[in-house]
Order: sequence, then structure tokens, then C-alpha cells
Amino acid sequence: MTVSVIIPAYNGLEFIKSNLDTVLALKAGEVIVVDDASTDGTAGYITRNYPLVKVIALSQNVRFPKAVNLGVKKASGDIIVLLNQDVKPESDLLKSVLPHFSQSGLFAVTFHEQKYSWASAHINQGMLEFSDGTRDNRIHASFWASGAGSAFRKSMWRELGGFDESLTPGYYEDLDLGWRAHKRGYNIIWDPEAKISHIRETAYPKAFPAGYLHRIKERNFLLVQWKNLDRKYLLSHISSLISRVTHHPGFLVPALMAVVRLPQVLIFRNREKKYIRTADDRLFTEFSRPQTAYPPNSTAL
Repeated sequence: MTVSVIIPAYNGLEFIKSNLDTVLALKAGEVIVVDDASTDGTAGYITRNYPLVKVIALSQNVRFPKAVNLGVKKASGDIIVLLNQDVKPESDLLKSVLPHFSQSGLFAVTFHEQKYSWASAHINQGMLEFSDGTRDNRIHASFWASGAGSAFRKSMWRELGGFDESLTPGYYEDLDLGWRAHKRGYNIIWDPEAKISHIRETAYPKAFPAGYLHRIKERNFLLVQWKNLDRKYLLSHISSLISRVTHHPGFLVPALMAVVRLPQVLIFRNREKKYIRTADDRLFTEFSRPQTAYPPNSTAL
């Protein structure tokens, strides 16, 4: 079982300098850094100092979902370890993770980031809500695998089509992929022994204003639900959406941004329906362990 580590990088040279030696200590078959048109010299630094690291230097900025998909296409490993530029793995990470992939139906293992755990999810009045599950020393099923730090079976990644690039520049592409994987009957687990440290939000805030990022998050969260919710939930979802817009008029902007992409959503739903093996009711029975759920009532800018 071979392993490829993929790191999408954007103006994160300080983190590359801090974390790359730790990544190489994993002794994976290959390490690929997808430099997403950084302006801080990331690609040149890696080429000069780490000749064994493969660098995909993009001339134009394509953002996280596309950069990751490009990296996976170039990867030779059976297992893809996806790490953000600001993630530092513990040296024994692969010893904890790789044995899980002896399970034929396992799609992904999401890593144990400090203060976070496995993802639980449920439907509340037609809207998806999610939260961290109880953090303990047991392996748990997880609703999705974090795009910041997880291992994926490449053959299933390709079958699923990887991250949905219509969600560019990003946010919730990992939620979407996990939901789609579960609906096809695959499994995702969280392993408390697969430990990483993560300094969050080191790329997007450098590229976009905070208000725009907030609207993109809201837009993508709607699109992921429109793509994946079973039909039985759609009427209550629409009702909740209307209520949210009524009480929080600022939410109208991301809602309209999502509506623009509705034709793509309908094409996806029509194409995907023949692959669905697990209904949402069954999924949410397994994952419905709500704590403090997100999202709260929207206060979109």
C-alpha cells in the first residue's frame, strides 16, 4: 500500500519551512506540494532545499478544491494523505492510519486535530446541522473527513470525482465529498491516535475580504445541501430557507449566489441518483448526536 502526501500551498512559506521536515519524517512514498501561484517564493524554496519533494507550480491561482484535485491526479500512491500547509503531523501518523485501509469499504480516515474530533450531523427543520462528537480515545465513524488533514483511498476519490470544483474558492468541499461517499455506501472514520497540529485559516484571509469569505461559506453550505439532501427533506429545507432570509435579509445575497448554480446542482442530482445506496434517514440516525450545532441562525454580512 503506497502513500502520497499532498500539500496545497498558497503564500504559506513560513509554514512550509516549519512543517515540511515533519511531513518528510512520515516516510511516505512521495510528497507533492501544489503551489497555487504563491508570490512568496514557496516553489523556489522547496526546489532548492527539498529536491525529493515534487512541486506542481501553478502559473494561475486556482484555489483549494482545484489545487487538491490536480495534486491527486499527479499522485502515484494508493492512499492520499491530504495536509494543509499549516498542518504538522506526528511522526507515527501513518502507523495509526494505514491499517484501517484493510477494510474494503473504507474511504477515508480523518485525523485528530487538537480540540476537534469526529463530525456528527443531523437535520433540523430541513437544514443540515453539524457538530464535533465526543472527544475520547475511541475510533468513531465521522460524517466527513477534514480537507485539512485526512487520508483517502485514491480509487474511491477518483470514483467520487474528488472535490467539487464548483465550490471554488472553497469551504465545505470536504463535507460535500464525505456526504457523497456515505450515500454511496462507503465509510469514514476518525482515529484519535492519528494526531496533527493545525493553525487554521492561513490562506483564505490573505486572498479575500472577510465579508466575501462569509458569503462564500453560506453559499457553499447551501449548495452542498441542495446537492445531497434526499427529496423528502427539500420542502422543509425551502421553508427554512425562506424563514432565514425573512429574519436575516443579509442571507439573501449568498442564497442568490447559490441559486445561480442551481442548474449545475440539478445536473449533479440527476447523475448521482443511480449511485446512491444509503438514504439520509439512515445516515442521520447514525450521526445524529447534536451538541452545539453549526450553523446557528444566519447573520450573513
